[in-house]
Amino acid sequence: MNFATWKDEYINIEEKLQYTYTNKSLLIEAITHSTYAYEHRSEGIESNQRLEFLGDGILDFVVGEALYMRKPEWDEGLLSKSRSLVVCERTLAQQAEHLNIGEYLLLGKGEEGTGGRKKASTLADTMESLFAAIYLDGGFASAKKVILSQLSTYIDQAASGSLIFDYKSKLLEKAQEKHHTHEVVFQVVEEKGPVHDRVFVVAVLIDGEEFTRSEGRSKKEAEQSASQLALSKWNNGIT
Repeated sequence: MNFATWKDEYINIEEKLQYTYTNKSLLIEAITHSTYAYEHRSEGIESNQRLEFLGDGILDFVVGEALYMRKPEWDEGLLSKSRSLVVCERTLAQQAEHLNIGEYLLLGKGEEGTGGRKKASTLADTMESLFAAIYLDGGFASAKKVILSQLSTYIDQAASGSLIFDYKSKLLEKAQEKHHTHEVVFQVVEEKGPVHDRVFVVAVLIDGEEFTRSEGRSKKEAEQSASQLALSKWNNGIT
């Protein structure tokens, strides 16, 4: 890999992570998808799969420790459940999207053509790989600092009990509260974009009237997003 041609790209990633890699090859490996490594196997290029494995363990420990220290009254079950919300694919993918990490991925041609830069699983795996690369490059203290910085909002939300990802179930549960029963219907109102990068628009109808709508790369994602908006709006008016 010619680092000179990648100078701007890896500097951008480092600025976003607020960490400068001494060994740039670790950074390159962290953003290398298995499909790209396979297509360039004759060059000896490694994918980020091993880094992903290592990053997963480091992430579990750092977030688990943060919650353990912050919530001494929580038992093992609640700590485990809260940690899983912070380190789950959706959280990591959201943070990767916030940092525009997909823009810098090295993907194989097929993966590129099927929207690989926006796949939640790929983005989440890359975040784990970047954290592992920092650990190998600068040690545990450096990795911990970056992880806590990048995931601080989610850790705060988990500690306060406000980090919820199954918004649809929460909305349906709220709609059936005693003395305040409402009919909730999810309706796909639009599909747009090419087949390999489809976007779905879903509306939430409450008692027959549209309450909120949102979009996502799958019907499930759009339903969750629309439900999150509905829950937020609900707290300000509907009875």
